[in-house]
This record gives sequence, C-alpha cells and structure tokens, in this order.
Amino acid sequence: MRNQEFKSFSKGGIKGLWASNSSKDDTTLVICESPLDCLSYHQLFPDETTRYFATGGTLSEKQKTLLKGVFEKFHNKGGQIMITTDNDEAGKQIEQELRNLAPSKAQINRIVPRHHKDWNETLMAEIRRQREQEQKRSRGRGFSR
Repeated sequence: MRNQEFKSFSKGGIKGLWASNSSKDDTTLVICESPLDCLSYHQLFPDETTRYFATGGTLSEKQKTLLKGVFEKFHNKGGQIMITTDNDEAGKQIEQELRNLAPSKAQINRIVPRHHKDWNETLMAEIRRQREQEQKRSRGRGFSR
C-alpha cells in the first residue's frame, strides 16, 4: 500500500513484478519503477509492440531472477530493453542492477525524463501544457473588427 505520506509492504509478502499484457510480437521491453510510470510512459510514447514491467523500486532477488529470464528471452528474439527508471540516484542504481542482469550483448537503452523526476510527473506536465495551448487557441478564436 502506498500514498504520498505512507508506504507499506505486507508482512511475509514476496515482492514480484507488475507486468502489462504481452504479445508474442512484442519487440521492446520497458522497465519502470512503478506501474503508474509504465502507464504514463505508454501514454507519452504509445507502441503496441511494447511490454512493460515495474519493479516497485529496488530489486529483490526474486525480481532479479524473473527479469534475468525475461531479458534473455527478449535478447534471443532480437528485442530491445528500455530502462526508464526515475531521474534520480535510486533510478541510476536500479539501472546498473538491470544492466548487470541482461545478456552482455543485449540492446539496452536508458531514457529518463528531462525536466521531471519520473514519467508520471512528465505526463502531468504535458497534459497541463496541452491544456494551456488549447486555452490560448480558444481565446484567439474570437471575432475581431
């Protein structure tokens, strides 16, 4: 469970991975820290051949085992791995852990939000920007004499 002030994990629980729907035609694997960041990234960069995974932050040993297998499968079919962790020190640390799990010749790229901490903040800023542009266009449509 989590909100802005509180973060909890159930006692005795095992930290797994959140995964989007998948297809045998998927060519790109995107790894985010949270499911919300995965959904936000998809809104910003929609692609029907992309599969998403979220780690929930730092990686557990179980997650590392699961991701290593997924990375090998994607690498073997010629897919690419996109690391889209947060734009902070923790995101950099997770990136390094993920790179260490992937096959040595895997195609791996990291993309981080330029001006924001994570992809949800980036999406919210983009929505605000689009709304402001629409308001400016609407005001400019008035009649002039």
